[in-house]
Amino acid sequence: MALYARAVRFSLQRICLAPVSFQCSTHTICRLGLEFGLTGSNAVSKRTTNIRYFSSKNEKVIDLSYADIDPVYIPVKKETVDVVDEQDLCEEDQHSINSEIVIKCRKKNFNHERNQKYDQFKEIPLASKGWKNKKAKDDYFTIHIYNDDYLPQSRKSLYEFKNTGLSQSILHILKQHGITIPSQIQALGIPSILKGKNTLLAAETGCGKTLAYLAPIIQQILAYKENVKFKNQFNSPLGLVIVPGRELAEQIGEIANWFTEDLPLNVKVITGGHTKRQILNPVFEENDIIVATLGALSKLTNTGIYSMRYVRHVVLDEADTLMDDSFNELMTRFLSRFQFKGRNENSNLTQLLLVSATMPRSLSDILGDIIDIDSLNKIKTDKLHAILPHVQQRFIKINLGEKPSNLLLLAKKLSKSKTPTIIFCNKSSTCDWATMFLNENGIEAVNLHGDMPYEIRLGKFKKYQDGIVNIMVSTDVGSRGLNTIRTKHIINYDFPSYIADYIHRCGRTGRLNAGTDGKVTNYISTDNDTELVQKIELAARTMKSLPNVNGNITKIRRFHILNELENRAAKKLD
Repeated sequence: MALYARAVRFSLQRICLAPVSFQCSTHTICRLGLEFGLTGSNAVSKRTTNIRYFSSKNEKVIDLSYADIDPVYIPVKKETVDVVDEQDLCEEDQHSINSEIVIKCRKKNFNHERNQKYDQFKEIPLASKGWKNKKAKDDYFTIHIYNDDYLPQSRKSLYEFKNTGLSQSILHILKQHGITIPSQIQALGIPSILKGKNTLLAAETGCGKTLAYLAPIIQQILAYKENVKFKNQFNSPLGLVIVPGRELAEQIGEIANWFTEDLPLNVKVITGGHTKRQILNPVFEENDIIVATLGALSKLTNTGIYSMRYVRHVVLDEADTLMDDSFNELMTRFLSRFQFKGRNENSNLTQLLLVSATMPRSLSDILGDIIDIDSLNKIKTDKLHAILPHVQQRFIKINLGEKPSNLLLLAKKLSKSKTPTIIFCNKSSTCDWATMFLNENGIEAVNLHGDMPYEIRLGKFKKYQDGIVNIMVSTDVGSRGLNTIRTKHIINYDFPSYIADYIHRCGRTGRLNAGTDGKVTNYISTDNDTELVQKIELAARTMKSLPNVNGNITKIRRFHILNELENRAAKKLD
């Protein structure tokens, strides 16, 4: 074992590209061998009772309690909460697994049982409360709310397509692709869109939002072409689907092309990377629907190659990202071309659809001059901005220096079992390092981030999607909208900085029709990580929505940077 530990340590040090140095002792390797077990130090700061907040030196005071706690009733059914191999658990941990425990902690006194209530005048005990203390190393807890009696409404077979208003020709194509029962967002959203209403579709990741808007707008476009005897002009679409990323554009284009084989429909996908070539050598053809990234579409429209004159439907997919500060000026300028429906329901006006798994809270500020916000028919599912109950999520407190060795041990286990896995990093440089690190240690992996050429990026994602490789290391470019239905495990090597990013990353597993065996492993190393985990744990214990979910990430980052600068300046003055 000692030789193995020294070999691992030598291999890691020789790469010389790890973000931080680390030590990997025989004690650590043994400890990690137990269910990825982490049964080391029990040290964690003592819990202070009868207070509603905690604070630590040089940190802001954080509220850790809700005044109006009213847990949702969830039926209890005997089951194993933590799905792990028995050989990976020590006897003590095996006895601790209880069918009613939905948050299982290393310290059993922090375990949370189904339907457990807390005194609203006392601080809610959190397993992660003392994680800013270095002595909390190797502490962990696991959230797994799901049982057979508690399935999200969006996953239940409560609806039928015949009640949505879709035509038989559309239903036949859906049936050919194995889709016979609508999800909740599809059953609620399709009728609204078919009625021509401006619609907001806000639902958790992986619940079928793409078809919820594609199927009805395709039906409307075909009906319009037939009833008006519309003769399609070259490069003059009737429908637009605007997305923030190229991979998502290609993915939506593939789904839209399901309908082109049997129906008189033309779909075009436009992405950046070769926009100049398209401007110098334009192609003129009939396009009913264009799926495009915002930048490329804006340039081609400004040069007159594409006309927006006949557009009747505009979809903003991943709307929270498109309304981020980095997009919204270009977005609002582009949308100002259209006359959207509102109080005036003129049939010639354009219908606006907003689609996302997290919704910005500043819709009126961003779109107020373009559309009557009150005209939006807001449709949300029951688990929007909530912990995904069917995805097991484990949070592990770990020192920065031990993250590479932990990643290697877990990745080897997942690679051996051929478990499709996505590893998320916050920076492109870390993504490249982690990919090289795994490959150097005999674990085949591909990387995906925004700093690589699009053609290479697309090829690597396809290798993962096709099962050629089972491990992909990615930045958040791989977390938004992509239908990674085969993914069974997510590893947050770098924990995200914002709740919205965490929701999107977790949503790469446990998707509709993918089963309920998805898992997420989170490495928690910094104080910022800990603050975010405490909010997530609190939401899970109180059955509340996750707090501060806002897609306007750029503005949030700017606010935190300014806050940090102000704090530093104040300290210098003191």
